[in-house]
Amino acid sequence: MSDLSKETGGREAGVLALVNGVERLMAAMAIVGIVMLAGAIVLVVIDIVRRRMLGGSVIGVIDITQLCVMAAAFWSIPYAFSRKAHVAVDFLATDDAPRLRIFVAIVSTLLGLGLLGLILWLASGRAMDTWRSGDISQDLGIPMIWYWGFLLSGLAAGLLAIAAAFMRLNIEAIALMGGE
Repeated sequence: MSDLSKETGGREAGVLALVNGVERLMAAMAIVGIVMLAGAIVLVVIDIVRRRMLGGSVIGVIDITQLCVMAAAFWSIPYAFSRKAHVAVDFLATDDAPRLRIFVAIVSTLLGLGLLGLILWLASGRAMDTWRSGDISQDLGIPMIWYWGFLLSGLAAGLLAIAAAFMRLNIEAIALMGGE
């Protein structure tokens, strides 16, 4: 065990506990999003059956479905970040070059944080325009800021998930460097 590993041993446990908590939060958000999507699917099926049998549709199905899809998409993406479940191409970093693999992972994580932060910043500006104008959905009059709320909270959670993955990556890098 290296001096660095001994020095950070206590902190590593605390950081890992924090990272695990973030991963549980991301999983809970994804479950809520998927449950909302399942609810939207049930509502669409009810709408189809009602149309076929009674000749009328359920008012607001499109508004609710769109809101549920926003929740499912933007609350599930952070879970994918926290589980490193996105598509990755490892043509530079092989198992033969663990330091290169960690370097590429750190650089790509920092780029991901920067890009997601930029998207969050730009989206928040547009959301504020929507908030100020008081836009509402067409059928049910759902405030459009609710839709933006799922998008913005999902992006913010994505930043948190990437940051947690970055912390885990740093702990792994320290362990790798200590093991040599």
